[in-house]
Amino acid sequence: MLRVVAPLAAGFFLSNYYRSLNAILSPRLIADLGLSARDLGLLTSVYFFTAALVQVPLGLLMDRYGPRRVQGALMAIATLGLLMFALGETMGVLLLGRAIMGVGAAGALMICFQAIVLWFPASRWPSLNGLALTIGGLGALAASLPSELILGVTDWRGLLLGTAVASLAVSVWTLAAVPDRRADAKRGSLAEQLSGLAAVLRDRLFWRVAPITGAVTGCSLSFQGLWSGPWLKDVGLLGSAGIATSLLVLTTLMTLSFAAIGAVADWLGRRGIALTKIVGIGVPLSLLCQLPLLLPSGAGRWIVMVGMGALGNVVTLSYPVLSNHVSPALSGRASTAMNLVVFVSAFAAQYALGAVIDLFPPVAPGSYPVAAYQVAFAGMILVETMAWLWFLIPMEKRR
Repeated sequence: MLRVVAPLAAGFFLSNYYRSLNAILSPRLIADLGLSARDLGLLTSVYFFTAALVQVPLGLLMDRYGPRRVQGALMAIATLGLLMFALGETMGVLLLGRAIMGVGAAGALMICFQAIVLWFPASRWPSLNGLALTIGGLGALAASLPSELILGVTDWRGLLLGTAVASLAVSVWTLAAVPDRRADAKRGSLAEQLSGLAAVLRDRLFWRVAPITGAVTGCSLSFQGLWSGPWLKDVGLLGSAGIATSLLVLTTLMTLSFAAIGAVADWLGRRGIALTKIVGIGVPLSLLCQLPLLLPSGAGRWIVMVGMGALGNVVTLSYPVLSNHVSPALSGRASTAMNLVVFVSAFAAQYALGAVIDLFPPVAPGSYPVAAYQVAFAGMILVETMAWLWFLIPMEKRR
């Protein structure tokens, strides 16, 4: 636990921190750079785009070289991206820095999952996955009110420079502490590894769980990591302190729900209830809690914050479903293939929400009308609902 889970989960903590920080920084970025909603969406979502690009080679590297070497190198890359973002003066440099941060953070969660598969018995995977997700969730938590308090004594550039130092420290910790262990696939040729990846992508179970995992997680990441802040400001009419407090509640519940969902899944699993059934019930409950996003005011914001925080992570149970379905030698490629779907979905959701909001003329610099958010979030809920309906189709009726 201390030599394997702790350092790798620390990397996931930081990756979640990078991802979520723009929800707090967005007013400052708009003020300093004069960004539109589309620009802000691109600057934030490029993180997911570059993370998606490296998922396939990352899965091959994970299975060949193991968690220690891959994660140690990735955290060093993330440090470089943070330095570029913190020191950049133009949109182009900031965009490149954010893109490099996405590459560096691309494998944090999947490497945790792979390490759990390699070092622990299958009966402990859901609970240990939940533990890793909880530690990572603390990173998103740190990107809310705690970061707002830090910004009271420094600017956003100073905050990112401090984060770069922490990332480099985690890189060194990972390389020094985590022992080497790799899946059996390390002895295979590149062609054999690609053949294993193709087998994952041909699997019907993968295409049952990947769309719902990508849609729900991608939309949740987009809301929690960026658009919750502007929505609370423009629709909920909250100030910086109110926004930070609301995000603190959302991310606290998301953090706690990772462990809770894993524990509940273990308990139900011992009573013969499949993980897929838990996903099928949890997702529509989460969708119901998103409906207040369509109201013309922020009156239902606590339903959104509590509901999405408590239930938005239920689709993470798809990862142990997939890990149990494939051999341990394919665990890295299976997880990164799923993550590819998630990152592409998150990129598309963040950018698309910004593009839809940008169709409406701003009511003030950096502020948009209520109708812009209603239309954007209606589309988001529709996509999630369609993915859930696809998930409900029985396996034997799929082609």
